Amino acid sequence: MNEITKTQQRTRSYWYSDGIAEIVGGVAFVLIGLPLYAAARTGIEMLSTLPLISMILLFPLSARVVRYLKDRITHQRTGYVKYSRPPMSRQRKALIFSILIAISVAIIVISKSNWTLNGMLGKSILLGMGFGIAGTFAVRVWKMQMPRFFIDAATASGLVLALGFVGAGFIEGVGLLLSVLGVISAVIGMIVLCSYIRRHPKVPVETA
Repeated sequence: MNEITKTQQRTRSYWYSDGIAEIVGGVAFVLIGLPLYAAARTGIEMLSTLPLISMILLFPLSARVVRYLKDRITHQRTGYVKYSRPPMSRQRKALIFSILIAISVAIIVISKSNWTLNGMLGKSILLGMGFGIAGTFAVRVWKMQMPRFFIDAATASGLVLALGFVGAGFIEGVGLLLSVLGVISAVIGMIVLCSYIRRHPKVPVETA
């Protein structure tokens, strides 16, 4: 690996070096997945609208929260890196798009009592979503040399296989997948952030 490639790799991985993006993203996943799972388990249709509202509000808001926290924590310790475009934008767009499709289908299914995705179609979509998310994390492991994302990739692929094996419903499966991934991502992010703060104490500002 030449120096240019190493520099590009370090630049891409710097975005995830503090764990903040994982914490915020994990919380967003939980706030989307938990109402969906609860709607499937309880049959309360009102809960099915919360994931869509969460996605409309959380994705733009989460980007602002990440930038705010990085300004307050990261940039004061290890500096600011300006990206020409958000890192991993292509993978992030694919991930958001796949989740949007799954959530939209789930909301339609819940609102139409005579529709069902508990058969092979639902399992296929759930498997595709799970392996798509796993692939996104696997790309981060490969391109950024950050092994911790392998945990998310393995969880996503293993969980959808387990859900398919036990015959979980589509809506329940999507909600559980996002909730579990969100919790794991947030916990790992908090561990990374604590380690980052210990390794990079805040530099005191000298005053005249």
